[in-house]
Amino acid sequence: MTRSAQAALWCCLGAGFATLLDSAVVAFTAPAVQAELHLADSHVQWFLASYSLTFGLGLAPAGRIGDAFGRRTPFVAGLLLFLVGAVLSAAAPGALPLIGGRLVQGLGAGIISAQVLGVIQDVFTGPERLRALARYTGAGALAAIAGPLMAGAALWSLPAGIAWRVVLLLPVPFVAGTILLGLRGLPRIERSGRANALDLPGIAVLGALVVLITLPVIEPGLRGPGLAGVLALCALLTAGLIRWERYYAGRGRLPLFAPALVRSPGYVVGNLVALLWFGSSLAFTTVKTVYFLQACDIAALVIAAAMIPSAVARLVAAGWGQRLFARWGPALVTYGLMLQTACLALSAGATLVADGWALFALLSAIQVLAGVSGGVVEPPLRAVTLAFAPSSLHGVAASFLQLTQRLSATFCIALGTGVLLAGAATAGSLGRAVLLCALASLVATAASFAPALRGDQRSREEIAAATSATAASR
Repeated sequence: MTRSAQAALWCCLGAGFATLLDSAVVAFTAPAVQAELHLADSHVQWFLASYSLTFGLGLAPAGRIGDAFGRRTPFVAGLLLFLVGAVLSAAAPGALPLIGGRLVQGLGAGIISAQVLGVIQDVFTGPERLRALARYTGAGALAAIAGPLMAGAALWSLPAGIAWRVVLLLPVPFVAGTILLGLRGLPRIERSGRANALDLPGIAVLGALVVLITLPVIEPGLRGPGLAGVLALCALLTAGLIRWERYYAGRGRLPLFAPALVRSPGYVVGNLVALLWFGSSLAFTTVKTVYFLQACDIAALVIAAAMIPSAVARLVAAGWGQRLFARWGPALVTYGLMLQTACLALSAGATLVADGWALFALLSAIQVLAGVSGGVVEPPLRAVTLAFAPSSLHGVAASFLQLTQRLSATFCIALGTGVLLAGAATAGSLGRAVLLCALASLVATAASFAPALRGDQRSREEIAAATSATAASR
């Protein structure tokens, strides 16, 4: 790996660590935020889910801007936006500025992530690309270790009214450092200077659809005419989005649902698997953390410490995954998803026989296996799915993959926390929330059997050769 490629990779890892650190700590703040700002349960749901909404919606235009004008400027701009959003949320006096800050922060994270995955696609090929994706996964695992520990320490040692604000500011020093890395380490690459069509109307309609689909989850009292109105509006927006995308493509512009990607069965199935896997994983971690903090009154630092074995297992498994993929190919994704589904099913079953500290110990042990699953699944799933994208659409394909995952997380987190907090958080409501996560993971597992995801012989050979070379070089 050349020095310039190493510098670019460090920028990607720094940005990944900073944004994933935020994802790892935000659930720890929910009970304290709700108590101090007197939030309704629906506000808590939006507080936890809104970040993923704008994260996803920011990905598509940011990826296309990066493809056209280079990654450096949008990378730094996204980091600055992320920083501003963090400060706004941490200083919020009420629900609206709190959620607004999270929306701004999520938009910044989406812009950042589009450039990170675009840089990896641009700079690395073959075995180096899979290695870079594995290291990106490793950065997330390190954030999953460091973030909860720092959050737990802050919540344990500082006054309650200050601690949650400090936790929301934890990514800020890392963001500032990554801005400096980006200014120095990301290359200035000459681009065409002409962006593929941003398709802002398509993005806006998709965002509205996700919000509308999520409304019945966050507002369970929405019944009768109100629910029928929401469903009717969803149907109208869906029909309008399809019509618009066809019209946009007919004008020779690149719509949000790029035809070359939508017509690739392997890419479509890979997206379906990824969105269900990611949404169920993130929702499970969120509801579990909120439950033990709020219902069981277990110290945040203890919960954080219990997450370390799972995060370490994920980090180690990401390295194993490269060797295992060389042997089993895309089938490794299916095996990893089977393990995750089994872990979620066991976790849901555990809520029937235990509660409090006993349940906490059981779920912490099961989570170690879930960590292995995440490390094994993530890099190969991304590599396999993106292998179906044309080289001219690297940024678009990577961004759309992340977009579907984040929009899925918006819905799954809102649904999971809604089920958990309905009435009162109990072991039973936790079990129902985890069971929904298990069902989503089961559907992802079933979809991963599709022949389309295995690709044609040439695709399989290219991916296997890349992974074999990676394993041999380690």
